[in-house]
Amino acid sequence: MRIPSNNSLVFPFKHSRTDNYISNKFVVSTIPYKRIEQKLFELFVNQIDYEALSNADDNTSIIITIPRSEIVKYLTIQQSLSVTKSMMEKSITFLDFNRPEIEYEHITIFSRISYQNGFLEFETNHAIGKYLKDFKKQYARYNLEKIQSFKYVYSSTLYRILRMHIGQKRLTFAYTIAELKKLLQVDEKKYTNFYDFNINVLSKAHKEITELNIDNIQFDYNTGNKQRGVEKIYFTIHTAFTNSELEKNEFLEAVSINPNVVLHQVEIIIDKQYHFRANHKKMILEDKDILDKFITLHIEFENGLHSNVKNKTAYILTCLNLLRKKA
Repeated sequence: MRIPSNNSLVFPFKHSRTDNYISNKFVVSTIPYKRIEQKLFELFVNQIDYEALSNADDNTSIIITIPRSEIVKYLTIQQSLSVTKSMMEKSITFLDFNRPEIEYEHITIFSRISYQNGFLEFETNHAIGKYLKDFKKQYARYNLEKIQSFKYVYSSTLYRILRMHIGQKRLTFAYTIAELKKLLQVDEKKYTNFYDFNINVLSKAHKEITELNIDNIQFDYNTGNKQRGVEKIYFTIHTAFTNSELEKNEFLEAVSINPNVVLHQVEIIIDKQYHFRANHKKMILEDKDILDKFITLHIEFENGLHSNVKNKTAYILTCLNLLRKKA
């Protein structure tokens, strides 16, 4: 069934929804929310049913209700009155960084926010629909529990930017300072030199994201070795996967330089961390292909991949085809 334009699509609240997605057009948009406003917006985004929205016209508005029990996890009902009033008065700006003077759009996100019978209800402006639906083309993974754990306003925004680039398999990227200030919703008249911008914005967000180690994301940034007249900031993302790939390459290089020392270290790892039978251990150490596969799996475990595996020894033996199948 196709939902006609200018009608409202109602999404009932789902308690079990932790992961969801946010359109990249929302990630790179500008909306001057304070951290407490962000928290309510994050609750709103988390409840969007994109599958249902895909059958709606671009101009369809959506209605999302959030129960009191969820709201009070992040702010009091008394606070929500002023916070939602402030949210209603703000607009979101969608723009193309490559031609910001040519293509942009300012839209108020919500046409109504109300609190009745223990539920906070958000109704969107129908003009937002086309941007919500854009998630099918480009989107960032959105984990409510993780993103709500941030205390610093810029951490939340920078985390979404990092997730956007990871979703596009782009682990290195750069922004001009002007672009980055727009993305992070920093007033262009504030922190006019890089030192102040770095100390008050980037370093604080970097510290919180990396210390919380959310999604095993670690990242670095630099100015391209420029000390003065900094124009661009260059980012490199290190995920559990990229870290494991780097360590695998280092292992292969070490084997080519000094195989006996490496084999001795692998034997120590096997004895300390796994429970292989003597014949399985012998096969791993003596067969180069099996050894390489074992090291790959071990490094992935060390970097937090395969977190659902309870018995690492059995898992590795299965992956290495060293377990006999029962008749």
